[in-house]
Amino acid sequence: MTIIASILIFSIIVLVHEYGHYKAAKSVGIKVYEFAIGMGPVLFKKEKNDTVYSIRAIPIGGFVQMEGEEEDIKTKTSYSTKTVWQRFKVVAAGPIMNYILALVLFIIIAFSFGVAGNIIDIIDENSNEYAAGIRSGDKIISVNGEKAYIWEDIFYEITNPENDYYNINIERNGEIKEYKINNNYRKIVGITSTLIDGETTTVVTPTDMNSPAYKAGIKDKDKVIKINDVPVDTWEELTAEIDNSVGDSPIQVTVDRDGELFDYNIVPVEQISVRYNTQIEKSFVSAIASSAYKTVYYIELMFKTIVQLVTGQLGSDALGGPVMVISMVGEAAESGLLSLMSLAAFISINLGFMNLLPIPALDGSKLVFLLIEGIRGKAIPIEKEGYIHFVGFVVLIAFMLFITYKDILRIFRI
Repeated sequence: MTIIASILIFSIIVLVHEYGHYKAAKSVGIKVYEFAIGMGPVLFKKEKNDTVYSIRAIPIGGFVQMEGEEEDIKTKTSYSTKTVWQRFKVVAAGPIMNYILALVLFIIIAFSFGVAGNIIDIIDENSNEYAAGIRSGDKIISVNGEKAYIWEDIFYEITNPENDYYNINIERNGEIKEYKINNNYRKIVGITSTLIDGETTTVVTPTDMNSPAYKAGIKDKDKVIKINDVPVDTWEELTAEIDNSVGDSPIQVTVDRDGELFDYNIVPVEQISVRYNTQIEKSFVSAIASSAYKTVYYIELMFKTIVQLVTGQLGSDALGGPVMVISMVGEAAESGLLSLMSLAAFISINLGFMNLLPIPALDGSKLVFLLIEGIRGKAIPIEKEGYIHFVGFVVLIAFMLFITYKDILRIFRI
């Protein structure tokens, strides 16, 4: 399942990316020698209109081979004879298509499964919101002065770690009411439940490599059977025991791993908790709005991640390569189509964003060379540009091997 799902997702994402380059090249009159999906030996090929369409053996990557892109050919169908804007369009089309793919996937998910809107559905009667007077059926108008139309508008504003409280405006029976709500907090150890027949269970997976559970030694598919020697049979009992732990003291988590019991002492961390949900909508407006919001949000998240990596706020442990991505695809495939499509959209945004970074051999560096050409009025010699891209390619391969090595160490806890 993991292999099939991974090949399918990678192939679709790469196909869309390369199709962007291909379609843009054709639109400005550039001759395309080959449009290939995958790398390595050719498994299948077909020639049409002077272009070879091929599928290759290794289902990672792909390419569009254009006339004059890497060689000094001066013809009317050559890449190098096109204007700076035309070439800019060809290079940028690939990453842009990845963003469009993510948007389309989010829209499909929204129309198929619905979107959580801004009308409160179920609210925890022990929450600060309920104590303040908020009730089911209230329509959330804004949070901290920001308009709220969908759940993401509400959730990301409330869970901002810089705030200890939030201001919320709600509408009830045509009347607008304003409340100041202190944050709710819950204690977590960084695990997620594995769904079995659609039900949450105490079979868990660490949320990420930085979670307290992962660092303590919890592994995928461990079954939590006790918290502080108190038996837990359901996910609700498990989370309640963690949340009710006292102070900053470690809690003892007992897991069953293939019939063998292990005890781990884990210090929980506090997380802002939103203790209500909103009604599911399937309107056209909510589907489009939520999909656009998620696409922009994940692009912004990539910017923030790069800044954190550059400034040292995140270390190399926060990075994942192909091995980790394949592992995530496997977990998403087990959770269902919704999770798989959401992950595919996220990977597509990642690919588009990474390709736009100004790193030699990536689309972003080619755009930089085109901007320089546009400013100085002449192109950098193709041999020099090719050499820079080659060096960048070697560095990228070395970096990929390093990340893959780190992935393997993490997966096998070496």
